Amino acid sequence: MVGEHGPWETARLRATRDEIARRAEVTPTLTAVRVHGESATYRDLAGALVRYGRVSEHNGLGLGSTIAAAILHCLPRIGRLGEPSAVVYTVCQVLDWLARDLDDGFGGLRAIG
Repeated sequence: MVGEHGPWETARLRATRDEIARRAEVTPTLTAVRVHGESATYRDLAGALVRYGRVSEHNGLGLGSTIAAAILHCLPRIGRLGEPSAVVYTVCQVLDWLARDLDDGFGGLRAIG
């Protein structure tokens, strides 16, 4: 998830993690994402990001690993899709959905026309 797009993607991952944490504070029980009949709230995802962040840091893994682990923890049916490429594709779709409100400046103002 990170290596393909370099530093920009790392910044986007950080912004996504921070946005999930922010939304978990404001609307913890709001559904963040729904996929394959499962849903996860912002509280679920934020908690998993904290827990898997500790594991990733302890084991020298990056933020992309933390986010993927949190998504798979909260939405375990994704991990049972069978084909690894289907799992990767779906995790990336979830990540894109969670980052949908971020602009290229990661949190800047957006004009509404």
